[in-house]
Amino acid sequence: MALTTRLIVFILINMKLSSLIDSELVFPGKVCATKDELIEELLAEVYQHYKPPLPKEKVRAAIFDRENLGGTVFEEGIAVPHARLEDFNDLLIVTGIPASPIQSGGFTLRMMVLMLLGPASSALYLNALSAFMKMCQDRALFDKLCASSTPAGFVQLLRENNVEVTSELKISAVMRRGFPFLRPENTVKEAADMFYKNNVSYLPILDEKGLFAGELTVLDLFAVGIPDYAVKLGNLNFLTSFEPFEELLKKENVIKIRDVMKNHTVKLKEDSPVIEAIMKFVQSNRRFIPVIRDNMELAGVVSYMDILHKVLRA
Repeated sequence: MALTTRLIVFILINMKLSSLIDSELVFPGKVCATKDELIEELLAEVYQHYKPPLPKEKVRAAIFDRENLGGTVFEEGIAVPHARLEDFNDLLIVTGIPASPIQSGGFTLRMMVLMLLGPASSALYLNALSAFMKMCQDRALFDKLCASSTPAGFVQLLRENNVEVTSELKISAVMRRGFPFLRPENTVKEAADMFYKNNVSYLPILDEKGLFAGELTVLDLFAVGIPDYAVKLGNLNFLTSFEPFEELLKKENVIKIRDVMKNHTVKLKEDSPVIEAIMKFVQSNRRFIPVIRDNMELAGVVSYMDILHKVLRA
């Protein structure tokens, strides 16, 4: 299907992801030791089967320029290297499955989707990326796709499971699932340890039923050590350099999270549009927003860096 036809269909109705995948550009069982080797293999296949109207070295340079920015390998086990090409009037999707999983950036890479796109196909690209991410979150389907032995079998699995490319990018495609959390009965010390261990500045609080009960930030933790009167005065010049932290260290094994956590004031749902999340980040000046289901179950957490990595620099 020509790009212009695909875009018209995309505007009118949701597409099936399988309609964007050419079985001649699906390559299971690629023997590669690194992510870069797999990129080179897939690029070679592109020029053997498709022959883009651009010099291979130009396309290669564009792909690796984007790779140098980082962020194209996701925790779900998929890598999405890509290049935006000014003189290219199509969206080309090339799928490679390594014969053995590849370790890359702290993640286990099980599938690579190389995409080449032109200026007219940015919207379709972002929503195709969203569909791939949603596909990965169905672990049973993802396992079957990674085990595909033939290109036709890979495409047939996508078709049978009705993986859709929707016309709107949802927060479920960019949020982080399995985010670390605290309980109200945890101590401030346990919170500090968890912030440090997971290299985050935000933690959701779940009650004994596993439902969302509140949130805590590193700044909330710091505030524990600052006396109330100092906060009211708004001037800490009279305090010695580390006095607030001395207070915090004295209390960290005693104070419970329930005494310092805050109620959530901003939240999103899994089907919230990404643009809604961007607006809430800007309006609230927050770094993290919890994604909460109607029954108050925590679905995940999204940060403004997730949107930068997975949307603006995807």
